[in-house]
Amino acid sequence: MYAVIDVETTGLDPRTHRVVEVAVVEADADGSIVEEWSSLVAAPGTDELGQSALHGITRAMLVGVPGFAELAPELLRRLAGRVVVGHVLEFDLAHLEMELRRAGISTPDLRPSGLCTRQLARRYLPPGPRTLSACCRAAGVRVEGAHTAIGDARAAAGLLRHFIAAGHSPEWEERLRVALALSWPEVIEPADAGALARPRR
Repeated sequence: MYAVIDVETTGLDPRTHRVVEVAVVEADADGSIVEEWSSLVAAPGTDELGQSALHGITRAMLVGVPGFAELAPELLRRLAGRVVVGHVLEFDLAHLEMELRRAGISTPDLRPSGLCTRQLARRYLPPGPRTLSACCRAAGVRVEGAHTAIGDARAAAGLLRHFIAAGHSPEWEERLRVALALSWPEVIEPADAGALARPRR
């Protein structure tokens, strides 16, 4: 029902910066995690990556990992038909959409059917900072692997489950109906799409 996403990037601007790690945590109707997927993503060039001090990914770690175009079919399979969730969802979607565009893939606009846990925090959590770590502290969600794509996606999934348990709005069902009605491109999934993924060790 839900696909909680996170990306780590070389910077903030999707027009000039690149995705270097992507993760999707799939959750069921009550927010329980049912499946996870993540991979490092090759970035063009040989210069050192921006934001390495934050996410810990170096150029050496990307040697031999798949490029975004190779990972795109598996990524789209995990997003299609689900409500896409993220903490500051607009940031993640903007970077994913730009990478997909570079790969020659056009996807539907996921914003009308998506959920942003930072925005939801205004409804479900007491006043305070709205960073992912701060929201998790307020909700009692344990955070492991902060600033890794899979760690942050798991944390956002924990927030989602907390919000669902607090009584989610009927509008969420409408977002699912919108998500199910979206038209996705026909991208052939490689036979070894799962094997392509290169998570951090």
